[in-house]
Amino acid sequence: MRLAPVLLALAAAACEPAPDPDYRGQNSVPVETMSVDTAAGDRHALDSVFARIERASGGELGVSAVVVENGRALGFRGGEAFPMASTFKLAVALTVLAQADSGRISLDDTVRLAPADYRLGPSQVSEGLPAGGGTVTVRRMIESMMMFSDNTATDALMRMAGGPQAVMAHLRSRNVEGIRVDRYEGQVFLDYNGVRAPPPPAEWTLERVQRLIDSVPPAEKQAAKDRFFADPRDTATPDGMAALLAQVQRGDRLTPLSREFLLDAMRRSPTGRARIRAGLPPGVEVADKTGTIGRTTNDVGLVRLPSGMHLALAVFVRNSTKSNADVEPSIAAVASAVYGHFAEQQVVSSQVAARSGDSAARPQDRDSARP
Repeated sequence: MRLAPVLLALAAAACEPAPDPDYRGQNSVPVETMSVDTAAGDRHALDSVFARIERASGGELGVSAVVVENGRALGFRGGEAFPMASTFKLAVALTVLAQADSGRISLDDTVRLAPADYRLGPSQVSEGLPAGGGTVTVRRMIESMMMFSDNTATDALMRMAGGPQAVMAHLRSRNVEGIRVDRYEGQVFLDYNGVRAPPPPAEWTLERVQRLIDSVPPAEKQAAKDRFFADPRDTATPDGMAALLAQVQRGDRLTPLSREFLLDAMRRSPTGRARIRAGLPPGVEVADKTGTIGRTTNDVGLVRLPSGMHLALAVFVRNSTKSNADVEPSIAAVASAVYGHFAEQQVVSSQVAARSGDSAARPQDRDSARP
């Protein structure tokens, strides 16, 4: 079996300075130096590869990967809870689409947004509205949320759907475990920055929220961030997120139109180019949703394998000492390792089937690659 190359960037980056916790940028470590080849699908090799990638990330790595069509799976800290950051927006989208499929709402319905509904972070939705607010369709908000991680669209959609409790009810109806959606994005930002007594949400203008955040002393803000990353709220296990992705690929509880609308937005998203996508061969189809906050850098998505099957892949990195940009090559390296493992596994399986003359589906197995 082979492992090549030897992840040269992993050791070289061991002593980099601590990141700006809110930094977002382009990949600063060439992903080709972190590529991994897992010939023959060696499970012990994957154990070692994931451990090395975790060290390179400067934090703690969580991975869950499932081949949707045959159930073969592997994981690394797959049952541990990680901060979701914006990957939770997949659950919000599914909740809203379920209401649309039931006829309760329409994607062409409009929602009125006022300045108090605007949230920190880039927003394709609010940037296109007049200063005093305006209306936007549900369809456009879902696209902006899934393509650009629009926080304004997210909170408006979640409020329309019935709040975090409605999202959790939808997840329970899907029998998905290990995912918690507890707060609106606006509240997450306030908690993360240590704003202890915010005004009512009706008064959350961008200017006022920013002033509140700026008024928190640095020591209090740092203590709040430490509490945030120990908080069980708004977390997910990689296994839970991969299970949800697999349901999307199968079209569980989604009409074909809603499923394709969601996957199309995820395929067109530009936010994850340096993460899962960067570790895969050119042209591989990926539909993903990124998540980034402070010391957390995530990417979750569906990857088309050479056989035509689909890989549900969740990669989380928490508590990293590196900038988000310098964690991204580690996510790409995970994608490379997992893709290589299952692509080669499928080649071996087809060769065995051809020799035996048995083309029936093989029993499901579950690999284990845990620390």
